[in-house]
Amino acid sequence: MGNIVKNKTWLVTQKTRIFFRSNEFKNKMNIVKASLCAILVGFLLSFIIIGINGSNPFLFFQYVFKLAFHPLLQNTTLTYWAIYIVAGLAVAVGFKAGLFNIGIPGQMLLAGSMSIVLGLKNPAISQGAGVVGALAISILVGAGLAAIAGMLKAFFNIHEVVSTIMLNWIVWYVMKWMFMDLNNGLWNANNNSSIDITTAAPNFNLAINEQTWIIPMIIAVILLVGVIFMMNYTVLGFRIKAVGKSKTASLYAGTNIKAYTIASMAISGGIAGILGMIYYMTESTVIQFSTDALPVIGFDAIAVALVAFTNALSVVPIALLWAIIKTAAMQATQLPQFQMSKEMGQLIFGLIIYMTAISAVFIYFKPILWLRRWLNIQRNPEFKAEDQDYQKEIKNNKLKIKAINKDYRVKLRELKQAKDKEAIIALREKTNEKLTTLVGQNTTLKISRKFFVDTKYKAAANLGKRRIRTQYNKAIFSSIALAMDQYVQFKNQYYLKKNEVSIFKQKHAKKMRELKGKMHEEIKALSKAYKKDYLVEQTLLQSSYANLLSRHSDEILALKEQNYHLFDEIQQKYGNDYQKFVLEEKKATKAIEEQIKALKEQQKREVVAFKQEYRIKRQELRQKLWKARKANQHDEELKTQISKIVETAMVEIAEAQMRYLEELIVLKNSNRANQKKYAQEYNANVTLIINAVKEDNVILRQELLRKKSQYHNKTLKGGK
Repeated sequence: MGNIVKNKTWLVTQKTRIFFRSNEFKNKMNIVKASLCAILVGFLLSFIIIGINGSNPFLFFQYVFKLAFHPLLQNTTLTYWAIYIVAGLAVAVGFKAGLFNIGIPGQMLLAGSMSIVLGLKNPAISQGAGVVGALAISILVGAGLAAIAGMLKAFFNIHEVVSTIMLNWIVWYVMKWMFMDLNNGLWNANNNSSIDITTAAPNFNLAINEQTWIIPMIIAVILLVGVIFMMNYTVLGFRIKAVGKSKTASLYAGTNIKAYTIASMAISGGIAGILGMIYYMTESTVIQFSTDALPVIGFDAIAVALVAFTNALSVVPIALLWAIIKTAAMQATQLPQFQMSKEMGQLIFGLIIYMTAISAVFIYFKPILWLRRWLNIQRNPEFKAEDQDYQKEIKNNKLKIKAINKDYRVKLRELKQAKDKEAIIALREKTNEKLTTLVGQNTTLKISRKFFVDTKYKAAANLGKRRIRTQYNKAIFSSIALAMDQYVQFKNQYYLKKNEVSIFKQKHAKKMRELKGKMHEEIKALSKAYKKDYLVEQTLLQSSYANLLSRHSDEILALKEQNYHLFDEIQQKYGNDYQKFVLEEKKATKAIEEQIKALKEQQKREVVAFKQEYRIKRQELRQKLWKARKANQHDEELKTQISKIVETAMVEIAEAQMRYLEELIVLKNSNRANQKKYAQEYNANVTLIINAVKEDNVILRQELLRKKSQYHNKTLKGGK
């Protein structure tokens, strides 16, 4: 038992080491780094602005985080956390499909409005029925509205940004008209807003023990798990991601791009509908139409998805940060310690959002790598001298460009005074030629310098201590990779032996399906035999129609070829007289066209006659087929043949089942007796792999220490 635990621990350790060295992990870390850098830069700018205001930025953000989880604001913070999770997922699904669903505000407004209407029109509705009803309506209206934009994109190539923005405002003004119409009974004229849903329908809410965050958080978690599962483990998610990465490749792979474009927009809109229901049943139970402004949450969702790089799991911490700032930043500005304007909270929030919107830029921000490259050049005198030569040439070219521009301005002023236009044009052309040459040289030098720095940095890995360490790391990784390959082979062999019974069962099930399928095919072939003559005659009719059309086109072509000589004769006879030549050519052309027209009329009559005959024959064939079908249904001989096929097949299936049961009992007993042996063999093989890797590690470690010692001794003696 101890060996098994050790083996499994070792395998997990090695898999972890391989994962941390993989390109997939490095790419994910780049994304995490970009998000963190964007947030940190946003906070840094906020620190500067707060400091300029004469307040302590560290103290301010300390109070922001404290206030967010204060008992008075904790419920709001957690509710907004759930809201931003759902919002981020709504935008992320669209981004995965390569679609920018900026219509989240309109979709959530429509869904939230329909939820409020449901509550206002049914004031006695229970909480359970209200939540389920509002959820269903919100998903339907949100998905439907987004699907309109998806169809416009799929069928008419209208950009989704344009269509969703237009739909946002259409929804806004339709809802404004609907709510403000006093006949509908939805408007509170005293408060200049819709009737508060909490007073009109006391049970129509998402609160449990006065906590409004529990149900929204449950919905958010279910959606999070659902989106992750859909995107990573279903064909739908794979197709959506494939369409988002490359529509051309998806098209060649046989994907219906239009269908998946509409589907991804509908899913995104459905999630946005849930967002609207949660928001308007918790944080905003009335809708204000006094100013024309769409819900800001819908636009904040874009920032959440961008910072999370459309990763569903990454949305969770980003949503929490947004919820904290949204809830507590404005309240913190009003504390006595700060006394800042109310807009300062929104400004800080806006700064962080703006920096996160350009978070992709930070993927290419690699200060440690840049520092290493610079140090690599500075440490080596030869590299440094060559790099300085590049820099001098670039600097000299810049000075030349500056001098040429200065000289050009002086000469241009003189020539303008002399009013010599030709000389001005010549001067411009000459100056442009010189500047183009120098700029081109500078661009080439910069590219060459970058290539030189990169090459020397890579070469440094094969020099001195770094070379020794690099070789050691490569050898260790190769040893582990080889061991893991061997482990996979042993594991596959072990599972094949361990699961012999289930594999045998699968083979038997496959054989049964084949026998039954064969029986059904024979019965089908026998039952449909009467159709053969009908199909042959129908094929002959269709081919005769095709032959008729082919003969007609050949006749028209032959008629044209017969008259080609007329044009040659006209050319020879009237070649010198152009007017007569044109006149005779027109006459000949008209005569040929009349002949072709007459031939086409004749052919048309033939086609009409053939179609009439074809209809009659096809009707006769159908009647024959109907009679044959009736006769076939009452054919006793056919029924006898089918019953014989069924009996034969059943006998084969019964015999196969008996053999299967006998073999299964033997295999089960054998497999049960050998299970322990298989497990021991597997663990012994894994132990051998582990011991071999450990021995390799010891040898490689000794070799590393020996090479380091040699390098150290050479360095002391003045060697390189």
